[in-house]
Parts: sequence; C-alpha cells; structure tokens
Amino acid sequence: MKQHPTIELLESLNITVIYLIESATCLAVLYLLYHFFLRNEKSFHYNRAYLLVALFISVSFPMMEFSYNPANTPGFFNSLHQLGNGVGDDPIIEAERAYSYTITAKSERPFLLWWEALLLLYVTGVTFGLLKLLVRIRQFKEVIWYRRHATRFKKNFFLVQTEGMMPTFSFFNYLFWDNSQEYSEEEKEQVIAHERAHIDQKHSYDILFIEILKVIFWFNPLMYLYKALLEEVHEYAADKAAIGNANPAIYSQLLVRTVFKKMGLEYGSYFGKNKTVKRLNMMKKVASTNYFKLLLPVPFIALLFFIFSFDALPIEKVIIENYKVEANENFESFPEPTIGIEDWKSFLESNIVYPEAAKEANLEGEMLISFNVNQYGNIQELVFSKKLGYETEKAVLEALSKSSKWKPATKDGNNVPSRVEVPIVFKKS
Repeated sequence: MKQHPTIELLESLNITVIYLIESATCLAVLYLLYHFFLRNEKSFHYNRAYLLVALFISVSFPMMEFSYNPANTPGFFNSLHQLGNGVGDDPIIEAERAYSYTITAKSERPFLLWWEALLLLYVTGVTFGLLKLLVRIRQFKEVIWYRRHATRFKKNFFLVQTEGMMPTFSFFNYLFWDNSQEYSEEEKEQVIAHERAHIDQKHSYDILFIEILKVIFWFNPLMYLYKALLEEVHEYAADKAAIGNANPAIYSQLLVRTVFKKMGLEYGSYFGKNKTVKRLNMMKKVASTNYFKLLLPVPFIALLFFIFSFDALPIEKVIIENYKVEANENFESFPEPTIGIEDWKSFLESNIVYPEAAKEANLEGEMLISFNVNQYGNIQELVFSKKLGYETEKAVLEALSKSSKWKPATKDGNNVPSRVEVPIVFKKS
C-alpha cells in the first residue's frame, strides 16, 4: 500500500538530515587533518587540491551506496563502520509519529509544526543565498559592461582600467586594474603578476564552486571556513608566482603598503585580500616537501569512504529458541534430542538455509512448529502453528529431516509419546 505523501516527505527529510550529519562529519575530519598537518606547508597546489577534494568527498561520499560483507571483513573495521553509522540506526524523525500531528484537529494543531518550520527555514536560506550569488555575478557583468571602453585584451586575459572606482582584483579572465594607484614599474609588474596568477590558475572557479555549495549548505559554518582556507592558499600561490625571480623584499614592502579596498566584491581575488602578516611569514618560510604529511590524508579518506559509502550486507541467521513440552503429564523425563538440545539447536541453525525468496522480500519473523516424539524417538505429525512463507517452511523441513532422533519422554518407567513446540526465528542483522 502506498504511503501518504506527507509520510514520504518526512522519511525523505530524515534521510536528508542523516546525510547532512555525515557530510559535516567528513568536512570536520578533513579540516582537522588540514589544520594540523598541511596548512603551514608550502605545497600550495597540493593544499588547494586537498581542499577541493575534501569538499567533493564530503558532499559525495554520503550519497554513494556500495555493499560489503561483514563476514569477510576484520572485526575492527566492522566496529568502526558501525560506530560511524550509529546516527542512522534509529530514525531522527519518526515519520508516522510526526505525521499524526498533521491530521489533528485545527484547534489543537499549531500554525507550523517543527519539521514544517525547519523545511521553510532551509528553503528560505537557499533562496536568499541563490539570489545573493546571482546578484553578485550580475554586478560583475555590469561593471565589465560599464568599463568596456577601458578594457584591453592582453594575451590570455582582459585588462580593465578602473580609474580608482574599484581596487585591483581579478575575476575569471578579467583583471581589474586600479590605475589611480602610484606604483613603480617593478611594483606594477609584480601586482599584475599576482593577479595573473589568479587568472592562470583559475582560482575563480574554486570560489564559484564553494559559493554554490554555500547556497546549498548555508547553515554549515564549515563551508565558510573552507572558503577562507581556499582564499588563503590562493593568495599564497599567487604570491609565489608573482615573486618568481624578482626581489622578495620589494614585493613584501609593496604588500604592506597596499591599501585594502574590498567594496563588497567578495567573489574576486585581489592583491590585498588576505591577512598580510600570514602572507609575509609564508613568503619567508623555506620550502620543503614532507611526504609523510602529504600522504597522511590517504588512509583517512579511505576510512571515510568505507564508513559513509558502504553499507554492510545483512547477515541472515536462524535462531532456534528453547522448546517446550505440551500437555505435561508428570513425565519422569522429558523428550530431548539424542545429541543434546544445544547441539541439536546448533545443527538446525547451521543447516536451515535462509531462502532466497525470503532474502529478496527482506523477511524476518518467528515461526512456530510443533511435532510428536513417539515412544521410539521419531518425529511425527509436524505442524506449522505459525508460518512465515517464502519457502521458509520447506527449509525447516529439509533441516529437520537430517537432524538426530530424540529420546522419548518416560512415565512410570516406560517410553511414552509427547508433543514438543519449537519457536524458530528468521532474522537479518
């Protein structure tokens, strides 16, 4: 029977909340790795790639669905996987219960239920963020159009003279040059080299990518942190490219004297954008490659992939519960398998094959069988008091036919018939 659309929406909302928690966990783990091991390294291109990959991993890993067999996996990894996926064991939003409030009398129902308010807040945030991004992009287009007569094509970029209306910055393949600033020829070349590095290395694509993620994940503070880290590494890489074989001292003095003019152009990359002291310290630092640090994220990424992209295949098992003897007639001894009850239960649990039809139907439940144990210890008149279907009864009969005989019950020194009831549980875990 098809579920009510509201229940389907609530279940989708529950899946979304779990996804967001897993995504935020990936972002946090990868950020900590970057902060403690990579942030102060001079491997700028590697750091940039790491941050972009970290964003992609955090968004994509929780959406991927692969399966693995826990029986063939070391217990440590099974425990780690179970710990990492513990948040999804129980629903965060109980759809049936939440839905029940939506059908209460209007006099009892609040104007907005909590999940409705949450959904409305998220949609409002996405709408605002998207409009803000589109307005900013339109502003850039308007500036480019307004200054089209002061624009010149230089090799692989457009140079736009701003006449002091905007600071020097770059956006995609446009370099906005504030020609009202007084620079020596060498300083001018270094500033342009810095902005050209942003253009050549296509830093604007990174910023646009994370701005789109910020629209979707506007509530996640880690997204804003990652944007700041990307901008930081962009500036380091551009500084390195601008200095090249030039005099670092002149470039450092130029950086200190640069007037910070942002004018709300948050999506551009420009010369004085990031913290000056950090950039100066990074320029003075001696470059060295620490391969241990560069390779350290690999096992962590592999673990995150395993935890959040893989689901354990369900382990089907059959559990034989303790039997009871019906119509107890003051037996001197009760019927029991000749090999002992525990061995008999273990034999059935190992030999009852979970039918494929039951697996496909995701069947679980308890079956109840009863049978007579005659005076010779043979099983007779077997009845399924409670059935499960999907060929489970056939699987039980096949296993019972291979099992041991029973010791009959005794009364007054004689073997007597008795009737035994055995619960059998089919379970997936």
